[in-house]
Amino acid sequence: MKNRANKIANRINSLAGINLFENTRKIKYVEARSLLNFILKRYEKMTLYQIRDFYALNGKVQNHATIIHSIKNFKIFKKYSPELLEWLNIISDDINGYDNQEKRELIKLKLNYISNQDVDELALLIDAMAKKELEVE
Repeated sequence: MKNRANKIANRINSLAGINLFENTRKIKYVEARSLLNFILKRYEKMTLYQIRDFYALNGKVQNHATIIHSIKNFKIFKKYSPELLEWLNIISDDINGYDNQEKRELIKLKLNYISNQDVDELALLIDAMAKKELEVE
């Protein structure tokens, strides 16, 4: 699990051009850490204490309350910093390791950012899938 967490943190560091574990409260770092915490909690199913320990291993002090606050603020941060959603998409492109519930959550998150044309195409696709399911029965 720590190996995947390290890969995710390194990917965010690379995308953001920062070191997540630097001791600063600059907004760019706070938002990037929020993304990391969101991914580690939601998709990697790490506990708050495991996330805290992961930060400690990397030289950054975080407590569970800070991590909770960070995860809750991710919704706000992604609204005003669209690159966070882009980074989430890049990191989550490989969702093969996720179960169906996690895939549903990821799709819900992404649905808020698709165009009307994409919604129309998805509706047609879902309708075709439902018709195909009825034909099979």
